[in-house]
Amino acid sequence: MRVFILEDCEIFRLSLMLVLGRESDIEIAGAAGSNSGDICKQILASQCDVLLIGLRLRNRSGLDIARELKALNPTIPILGLGFSTDAVHKSEMQTSGINVFIPLTSSNDFITSKVRNARESLKQCDFSGVNSSSRISAITTQP
Repeated sequence: MRVFILEDCEIFRLSLMLVLGRESDIEIAGAAGSNSGDICKQILASQCDVLLIGLRLRNRSGLDIARELKALNPTIPILGLGFSTDAVHKSEMQTSGINVFIPLTSSNDFITSKVRNARESLKQCDFSGVNSSSRISAITTQP
């Protein structure tokens, strides 16, 4: 499974790349911040199977980017990363094309699981993370 990560916080983006990149069945197709030129074109060119997108980007709304991508490729699952306060915008996320909401406080295992099951979210959106209180687990250097 090929994943593209769109997140402006470089440290969090790199952390996601490390966590997901360690999985034998997940490949990082690309990673960028929202200021990377025509980001939608870049995401589509990566031929990713899943997009992991920050909802609070500096230069553009993650919801706007999701909406634009869904218009170009409705079959790409889009997983939105956000703060627990973003959960109140569930209906906006759904109408923009976000299939799964993942709180930024989620554990590495939770994020990995949601990425692996992203295709299923095309049939039924998964906003179970709206009530999640898990925390991001520490990244270790051990395999």
